[in-house]
Amino acid sequence: MDSGTPTELDSAAARAAAEAALAAARQDHKRISVAVVDHRGHDLLVVRDDGAPWFTAGVARAKAATAALMGAASGDLAGLRAAHPELLDLIGTQTTQPMTTLAGGVPVRLSGSVVGAIGVSGADPDEDVAFARAGVSALRTAAGQSMS
Repeated sequence: MDSGTPTELDSAAARAAAEAALAAARQDHKRISVAVVDHRGHDLLVVRDDGAPWFTAGVARAKAATAALMGAASGDLAGLRAAHPELLDLIGTQTTQPMTTLAGGVPVRLSGSVVGAIGVSGADPDEDVAFARAGVSALRTAAGQSMS
């Protein structure tokens, strides 16, 4: 029986999330890149805004993949790296993207399960997080339920 609750992010949701993050950044006169990934950290959408530095797309991708695979905000993993310096590197050798503790990757949850993540790069760390959360909010509105 179909509950009507999506169990994964689709391309339309990825576009809505990216557009919301980009709009929030533009409102603050920032130029960023946004990556939206599935629960395995694989790309659904990566976009670099006009004027965003060339490397920000790759950084956003790493932030998003880290958040999706670890089920936690990328910036929250600094304590894990400090306690176990090699662990994220070892995990990273088993993934398509490097693991990072840079802030700006936020997991997306539906009904308590991680279904993907949004990564933002190009602004200050706190701003990257805020813009990523704007993307999550757009997904929350579209899905009509609580997402984190």
